[in-house]
Amino acid sequence: MKALPFFFILLCCTACGNADQDAAEIAQEQATLAAQDAAYKAMMDGHDRVMPMLGRITQAQRTITEQLTAGGVSEDYRELLLAANEQLEDADDGMKNWMNKIRPLDELREDKDAEEVMSYIKEQTRDIADVEANITSSLANADEIIQGDSHVHDGSEDHTH
Repeated sequence: MKALPFFFILLCCTACGNADQDAAEIAQEQATLAAQDAAYKAMMDGHDRVMPMLGRITQAQRTITEQLTAGGVSEDYRELLLAANEQLEDADDGMKNWMNKIRPLDELREDKDAEEVMSYIKEQTRDIADVEANITSSLANADEIIQGDSHVHDGSEDHTH
């Protein structure tokens, strides 16, 4: 019978130790989830910066198409317009491809461990940054061509669009 109180004390100490360990594990899990939430939000902030640029791509392509169909542009300028349009299309496709492959955070957590989730988010953050850079440069190039360069219409006059 004297062993019974000792066993009870040992059981209590073990139970308290498990409670502390469980609390530490819960705190660690909460910190991991918070870090994932913050990283995912930062990635989506990149997405939110890029989305409005898609409208600018559409407008630039519309302007390019108008200039091409109006005719009377020099062959060199026509080639510049076509190249700019292709670059805009590629940038737009890059955004669409990124959006098609992005997965919701809850889904990621179901399929991947914590390290894999963060790795995926970091990869997608790099990818959306690349998409943003491509869109920004393609828009700048198109704007420069459309608004900044002089070119010859029908081989007769120089002017700026």
